[in-house]
Amino acid sequence: MFVLKRCASTVAAAFIVLAVGLTGPASAGTAQGEARFDGQARAAGLTVGQTEALQAKMDRYLARHGGQQVAANEIRLTDGATLTVTVPGEAYVRDMAAPAGTRSAAQWECDYEYFCMYRETLGMGDRLALYYCQDYALNNWVGEGSYYNNQTRGTQAQFKDQNRTVIHTTLGAPWSMASFDWTPVWYVKPC
Repeated sequence: MFVLKRCASTVAAAFIVLAVGLTGPASAGTAQGEARFDGQARAAGLTVGQTEALQAKMDRYLARHGGQQVAANEIRLTDGATLTVTVPGEAYVRDMAAPAGTRSAAQWECDYEYFCMYRETLGMGDRLALYYCQDYALNNWVGEGSYYNNQTRGTQAQFKDQNRTVIHTTLGAPWSMASFDWTPVWYVKPC
């Protein structure tokens, strides 16, 4: 009986050491990541308040959509899409991972060969950039927004309903729509 208790306490101690060992570095890694993004935000000219508000916005998106934060205002989603959020108080997205001096926000910011969706009209608000030729499921992407089809010339995107039935096909790239209601769209296939 004494041997059993001793083995049980040894096993319990091992689990505690293992648990503490696992949580320590993970917390340190998270802190290092947050410090890196805070530094990136400060280098981009954000105030402490803007930096905190931006990270809170990022945390809400991460909790809802998953993915991995790769910049102060950018999340790489598991389906390959990239979500870039606006800095609090700004209308357009900007590349905060770019070198200083090249981080200006711009209307209709969308890399070549991408299909970009915006939460607000006129290319404003948070942006979802799609590249791969696949169906992307939209999560809570509703209301009036806009899009810019900046894929290779002539490429058309398809918008689908909850049954994956095509309900809208864009004109060929390059093409933008200043106002579009995302509410009936459940999936987007950018090719």
